[in-house]
Parts: sequence; structure tokens; C-alpha cells
Amino acid sequence: MVKFKLTGSGRLELPCILIGFFGGMLLFAPTALSQQIKIDTTSARAVLKALQNPNLTNDQAMTVAKLEGNQGMIREMHDLGEADTEEQFAYALVAAAHGSPDGDPAEASYLFSAVKTSTPAISALLDQIEAGFETDVRDHIRPYVAKPDSVSVRGFVVAGGDGGGYAFGGQDFYLNIALNDDIVMAKQVMIHEAFHGAQGAVYHEDTEHWAKERTLPADQVRGTFCSNTAELFMDMRNEGTAKFVGSDDILKDAKGPTGQRLYSESVYGKEHLSDSANLLEVSIASLQAPTPVPYRVVYSVDFWGKGVVYSISSAMVSAIVEQDGPAAVGEVIQQPGYEFVLRYTRLKSYGKDRMHPRLRENTVNAAQSLHDGCHIGSPQTSTTSGQKPS
Repeated sequence: MVKFKLTGSGRLELPCILIGFFGGMLLFAPTALSQQIKIDTTSARAVLKALQNPNLTNDQAMTVAKLEGNQGMIREMHDLGEADTEEQFAYALVAAAHGSPDGDPAEASYLFSAVKTSTPAISALLDQIEAGFETDVRDHIRPYVAKPDSVSVRGFVVAGGDGGGYAFGGQDFYLNIALNDDIVMAKQVMIHEAFHGAQGAVYHEDTEHWAKERTLPADQVRGTFCSNTAELFMDMRNEGTAKFVGSDDILKDAKGPTGQRLYSESVYGKEHLSDSANLLEVSIASLQAPTPVPYRVVYSVDFWGKGVVYSISSAMVSAIVEQDGPAAVGEVIQQPGYEFVLRYTRLKSYGKDRMHPRLRENTVNAAQSLHDGCHIGSPQTSTTSGQKPS
């Protein structure tokens, strides 16, 4: 999951990876996997239509809010800590449709005034999406899913809100089409997020059980750390594999300024993998500090904005595929995130050059500790002390 946030100047700041999926009125392609990829643009179309109605009523806006895709948008706004009720969605939609001045917190959160201004461009993108991207999605995903014909996923296009694309761990996922400035960028986002849907179809990792199974005060402290690090490694697995499958190389052909910038940032990230590994190490250390940093804060630093930890996560997947082939991705997404981390450390290429950097001490030790059961008394530093980082 990747977030777009507003800067202090009101400018949208997008991360180096966008996540989302596009839809076209439940379109189907002829092959087995794509027959089970359902695409729905109804929610986005309904918002655009509503914004063109200067007499839009609250009841009409509430009907739009209840559409399945827009329910995902509202849920995402909740996760962002912003206006997160159907009533606030409807209020913001009515305000924008009526041409009310900006400034209300709900309207500012949903960005419907900006969507209204961009309606012609958004409509054109929706037309292209509805013409069918199913073949590209299928061809990118199939080699990396163990049983692709058994995978069923649904994508919803939405238009509004402060999240560029998102999924909630299941087989549904969402794209905010308003934050894509050309069809090439949309294609890359589609493939990336469709793979998140595939992940949700094949495996669910319960990272909270580490904390639930411990009852003594000391156990609770250790359990919380175990749970949080397990979730971080899970997010690395999910985002790293999705970024690898929906490669940023697609963005080389992007014509819009956002897609071009994202591609440049991706290239920079690949050239500075050591920095990514360092931030990951700091994140692990912050989770085991005497006063631990909440995981939500760690996630936002690692995966929002420039999305620095995406870089090392994707590079780890790439290295695994180099040695073990594309089918290894299908294996990785059916195992806990910490096993993904340990698998990378066992590669022949591990630590050999800057494209296969060593992970830092606390990172490796945290993954090994989870593998061993994450018991109290597990060492907090590894035996690799003194090794020079790659």
C-alpha cells in the first residue's frame, strides 16, 4: 500500500511507487487468470457525473458514497486519519458539485474540486482503461503465481481522496485515477496492485499472534516487538514482490511529469540500495527501543513519500529470481515475510556487490528470531558485528 500526502503548500507529493488498480465495468479476457480479474469503474464514473450536477442533493451523494469502490475510498481515508464517514464523503461531493469554496476539512480531504476541474482528462483515461488492460495484467502476473488459474481478484477505480492506490490485504484493490497523469503510469500501477490482489488470494499472514500469545508483562513487550517486526517484513515481502512484478521500468515510456519523476526516483533508489538497507535497520531498532516507535509511524517513513524501503525490498526479490527463477516469487508470497528476508541472506550473491547489499545486524537478527519463535532472551544483536556494510 502506498499513500500520497499533501505537502504544506497543498501540492500532492507522490511516492516512488504507486499502487492501484483500474476497472472497466466488469470486463473479462479470454484466458483463465484474466477471466477471474474483475474490473469496475462504476465508482469513478459516478463521482464524475455527480460533480457535473450543480443541483446535486445530499441523498444523491449518499448513493454515490455507498458504491463499493467508494466504500474502499472511505476506508482508506479512515486509515489516513482523515474524513472517513459516508456523510463526510457526501458533504464533500455536494460542496464541490455546487462550486462551494474550498476549505472545509472534508472537501479538502477528498479533493473533489480538483477532480471536477480535471474531469475531461480523467474521463479520457477511464475510456482507455475500459478498452481493456486485462492481457497485460495477466501476462505480468501469471509467471509469479503458483496456481494462476485459481486466483480471483477485483479492482475498483475511484476518483478522489488522498490515497493514490491501496489494498487491505484481501483480493480487492483500488486506484485513485485522479492521481495518474497518463495511461503508461496507469498500466504500471494496475499491474502492481493486481499483484497485491493475487497475494491476498493465496496467503494471509497473522502477524498479531506474536503479541496475543504472550501474557506476562515482559512477554507483552517482546510480543509487541515480534508482531511489529513480523508486519514490517510482511510489508517488505508484499511491496517488494508487487514492485518487482509491476516493474518501474514500464515508466520509462511515461509521458506525464509524475510518471517520469517516479521513474527517475526508482533509478536513484536502485543506485542507493545501501541507504535503503540502513533505513530498514533504523526501523528495526526503533521498534525495539525502550519506548518503541509505533509501527504506523515506521511504515509511513519506510513506504510513504519517496518509499525508500521499497528499493531494498524489490532488489531482494530480484536477487532471489536471479538465482531461483520466476517461480520463486510464487513461493515467497506464500511464506511469512521473515522467511523472505532470510532467503535473501542465503543467496550466493548476497553481499557480493552493491546490487546485492548485506542487510544490517538488527534486521537479520530480528528475522532469525521470528524464525526461531521470537522468545524472550533472543539476542538483540547478531554475530556479524564488525562486518563492513555493502
